[in-house]
Amino acid sequence: MAEPHRPMSLDEAVAHTRSGDIWIFRGRRAPDRLIRAVTNAPVNHVGMSVVIDDLPPLLWHAELGKKQRDVWSGGHHRGVQLHELHEAVARWRDEYGQKVWLRQLQPEVGQAEEDGMARDRPDGRCVVPVDGSAGRALAPRPQRRVRRPPQARDPGAA
Repeated sequence: MAEPHRPMSLDEAVAHTRSGDIWIFRGRRAPDRLIRAVTNAPVNHVGMSVVIDDLPPLLWHAELGKKQRDVWSGGHHRGVQLHELHEAVARWRDEYGQKVWLRQLQPEVGQAEEDGMARDRPDGRCVVPVDGSAGRALAPRPQRRVRRPPQARDPGAA
């Protein structure tokens, strides 16, 4: 494991990251300062490492941009995404001018939690479709309609 508080290269940090580790970003541009002001937070962006089996290390985070290919859907979109970790962190560091920190959580995520990241969602679909089922994972689901009881009338209101 890497020594705490020791600067390391991005390659070294990616090699040391484990599932559940937190990547923290802080920039100096106006949007970065605005995010920190509105959220009252010392940072403007965070992501979580997802390191499962022989997939490349991934970063799970929400982003307004859609330049990078989302590993989950295979497409380019805004919102919550899974990106290849090295590529995503390099973009945030180099293109967006962010300072980056890696925070490794203790205790480490175990095999049961990693299996759960790849499998469990509230709807039972796979979060990281390792079998090519991205289309099924993202297929629209029927909306449930909630029936409201008819409004009771106040007999004395007429």
